[in-house]
Amino acid sequence: MPPNAHRVVLDTNIIVRAFINPNSSAGRVLLDCEERHAIPLLSAEVLREYRTIVKHPVIVARYPQLERPEVGISLERLLYVSDFYRNIKVRFEFERDPKDAPLIELAIAGRATHLISVDNDLLTLPKGRDDAAKRFRQRLPDTSIVTPEQFLHIHGGQSAVYK
Repeated sequence: MPPNAHRVVLDTNIIVRAFINPNSSAGRVLLDCEERHAIPLLSAEVLREYRTIVKHPVIVARYPQLERPEVGISLERLLYVSDFYRNIKVRFEFERDPKDAPLIELAIAGRATHLISVDNDLLTLPKGRDDAAKRFRQRLPDTSIVTPEQFLHIHGGQSAVYK
């Protein structure tokens, strides 16, 4: 892994999209992480959210492909290849969407280069004018919040297709 490798935090919506359509941009980002072309960052809280959401009955009813055994295997593989943070002491108040605060806290603790999401609450932080956006830029001046497509364009997406 090169010293300037991308250190990424994946929003839960990226994980779900990757499992629903492995050949999507989100699927390619997840595969890049699994193959350590990018370093995924994980915390106990974020991993717990991933596991909860991919097993949520409403979501599974809508997307039965989440019941495939590969989903659990992929989450375990992601844990194995990630830089894992058990206890994050950093706090970031994010009143707009408090459920996203653990992602930002993980990005701070892990010195993320990218937070990958399709959530507009997160995507607007780098250029926003509210207090949370200003605090984000102060705490994470070198972190970009991008969509999977933007990340693949920046990173070059080492993996062509999720298998």
